[in-house]
Amino acid sequence: MVQQLFTQGSLFDLQTVIDYGQSVINVAQELAKVLTDNRPLSTKTVSSQMNRYFLGTAASGAWQWKDAYEAMEVAQILYLRHLGIKILSQQPQVVVQQLEELTALCPTHTRRSEESVQLQQFSTPLPLAYLVALAGQISSSDLILEPSAGTGLIAQFGKLQGASLMLNELAPDRSKILRRLFPGTPLFSVNAEQINDYLVGKTQPSVVLMNPPFCASPKINSRNPDATPRHINSALQRLADGGRLVTITANWFSPANPSWRETFVRWQEKARVLMSVGVNGKVYSKHGTQIDTRITVIDKVPADNHRQIPCISETLDLPELLALIEQLPHR
Repeated sequence: MVQQLFTQGSLFDLQTVIDYGQSVINVAQELAKVLTDNRPLSTKTVSSQMNRYFLGTAASGAWQWKDAYEAMEVAQILYLRHLGIKILSQQPQVVVQQLEELTALCPTHTRRSEESVQLQQFSTPLPLAYLVALAGQISSSDLILEPSAGTGLIAQFGKLQGASLMLNELAPDRSKILRRLFPGTPLFSVNAEQINDYLVGKTQPSVVLMNPPFCASPKINSRNPDATPRHINSALQRLADGGRLVTITANWFSPANPSWRETFVRWQEKARVLMSVGVNGKVYSKHGTQIDTRITVIDKVPADNHRQIPCISETLDLPELLALIEQLPHR
């Protein structure tokens, strides 16, 4: 049948016989074997496996490099699953170093699709995803909501700790990957700027881990910096009292920025900002950018002083960030 489709020259018909999510998983399984052997992944190897499982080449339109990058990220997740909880049983400094070495084995993301640009799909680098989960202080009794789950890089660290997951991802292709990668996990495909409204009546999460679009909203073509606070605000509303939210944002979304200070002050009426710190952009270098970001940790407990908000304006490297995270109070 496949040969017949090639003979007909119909790419559309060919795509109908391909399960996108499963094809990405199949490629990722092959790539994970290379990573498990501690060997570098070449673009030639990635391209060869994509051609194999997508029944055609990128030049023919059978797949895009965005799809290949998704497969590389899933391969990292499968690598983590291969190691299991034992990777997290080590000292955090050792874990960060191992994750940095793992990402160094992967090719740099150099090409963007129209969708990835429009929806600002910059996945979380694995070492940073680990630190976000570490800041959440996750246990097996937690229910984690990830409102912009991407390919599941952050969610996987919660799963390794035995926590339950609720995932949301608006992009259809990424949803197909998540459905295959986390079978049986509640998966929604809604605009996370209104995640609280969409999940009315659902169980409230005890932890929210998130990396929302920095300034992009569905069906809005222009830059929309209000997207970030809308995502966080809705997730905070959904979070159970006493729960913790950890988010990655653009570095400009800071309590020290006069444009956004009152947003943080309003949040502190019902929640307490524990930490807001800039992250050096070089952590994103393998994802094809060097943009500085910021990690903010918020507990859903009223603040003693609404206007007193801890904030570090400087951008820190991962070891310095880890040191701050290890000093966070228990939730």
